[in-house]
Amino acid sequence: MRLTRPVCRAGQGMVSTAHYLASTQALDVLKEGGSAVDAAICAAATLGVVLPHMIGLGGDAFWMIYDARTRTLSALNGSGGCGGAINLGSYEGRQSIPARGPLSAITVAGAVDSWNEAHARHGRLPWARLLEPAIGYASQGCPVSSDMSRWMSEDETDLRADPGAASLFLDKGQAYQPAQILKQPALASTLEALARHGARHFYSHTAQSIATYLQSQGGLLRAEDFAHYHARWVDPISVSYRGYQVHQVPPPSQGLAGLLILNFLNGLDLSAMGQHSPDYYHALIQAVKWAFSKRDRYLSDPLFMDVPVARLLDPALADKERTGWLQDANRTHENRQGGEDTSFICTADGEGNVVGLVQSLYFDFGSCVADPGTGVMLQNRGHFFSLDPHHPNVLKPGKQSASTLMSAMAFKDGLPYLVYGTQGGEGQPQTQTSILTRVLDFGEDVQAAIEAPRILYGRTWGDEANRLLIEDRAGDAILDVLARMGHQPETVPWPYPRLGTAQAIRLKGPWSPCFEGGADPRGEGLALGY
Repeated sequence: MRLTRPVCRAGQGMVSTAHYLASTQALDVLKEGGSAVDAAICAAATLGVVLPHMIGLGGDAFWMIYDARTRTLSALNGSGGCGGAINLGSYEGRQSIPARGPLSAITVAGAVDSWNEAHARHGRLPWARLLEPAIGYASQGCPVSSDMSRWMSEDETDLRADPGAASLFLDKGQAYQPAQILKQPALASTLEALARHGARHFYSHTAQSIATYLQSQGGLLRAEDFAHYHARWVDPISVSYRGYQVHQVPPPSQGLAGLLILNFLNGLDLSAMGQHSPDYYHALIQAVKWAFSKRDRYLSDPLFMDVPVARLLDPALADKERTGWLQDANRTHENRQGGEDTSFICTADGEGNVVGLVQSLYFDFGSCVADPGTGVMLQNRGHFFSLDPHHPNVLKPGKQSASTLMSAMAFKDGLPYLVYGTQGGEGQPQTQTSILTRVLDFGEDVQAAIEAPRILYGRTWGDEANRLLIEDRAGDAILDVLARMGHQPETVPWPYPRLGTAQAIRLKGPWSPCFEGGADPRGEGLALGY
């Protein structure tokens, strides 16, 4: 299979993001002596301007950070909790929390404080320097990409429903076309204030404008919800896979599901099956179903409910249940509808520091509610809360929702080997597993692993029931065998953006003198090094 772009290899530093402009700016930060964390913050801020349908100041973030000096791996939870005055009574008479509009924007935006925490501990360049590119693109304008234009067109009705969103992201009521220039002066002013006063200015001042606008539209978040918010450092969770230690962010992140899938596959010889075999795809599909059945039963905010992580990740659990799931392709698990719009950033510097940062608005353009005074588009992560009082992810004041966001890092002999992640909601653990197995089980480089055909099992927004999508590059023969096994595969053309836009870096170490980076042809990203 000929790759759509070359494998990126370099010896001093590397970045991979979901947009070419963010990758170039992050690489400049590394060249100036910035740390991997500095580069990730610069990339995230830039993406919030040039990829505003996926990421922004109004969303959440989860980090995985390796500090080469102390040889420690840390995780950072930048997910925001539900507003303190919001409870089940706020939605009396409704079956679910609205997917769009002011009543969907009920969780605090945690990303900016996570940037602050990461920079305070691991940053080298001045904070203001990291926001310069984002300020420039917001004030002077950035060219609308093909992907951005497509999402604007798809969300035009929802954007038009909110005066703020319509004023910021529609051109005279219509979606911007590719190559038009999108200027965001209000967002530029907000970023300039953050550069001048620091990240906490977002929670003390920017939030006042956001809360005032939300309340004018019938929203429920208050300024004090933002003022009380702080991102928190947490311990990663991990399992062993093929002799590598694979780490994820703990709950409420669905990183737990990614590790469950690996435990399931650990009992199988994938390399003997071959990556272009129906047996490989069958194993992956059933592993995903099994992992999702556990995830949806237990995943919640661990500060509000006990999540039995150790018991779930005990290899004996997968060993006990694997055979039954493999023998019955009709055995399934019905997922809740969810969003799929996220952005993953990975960076590595010459000193050996490594970052995997995943950030999101949840749906494309989040709630489709934006404060025109600050230019901040608000996430709709709270839509994923359940209104069932017995559900583990039931809505409660101050609670973080179970989150689709996840960031992965695999270690070899105690050193970081691979940092990888993707956009894609339900698809995130599936795409991550596709990449990892193709690197570790089949010996592919990261670009080939990213470009390989994927599956997507589950139920994303708009689906009435679970579906199994497989890119047509897998081949008709495999699809026919899977159908005979009892699966109901639907082919989609390769490369299919809904199946995730991934980034990955294989780190340099005893196994290689250089970094190896890849980015996804399903999106507009680039891996760059120097």
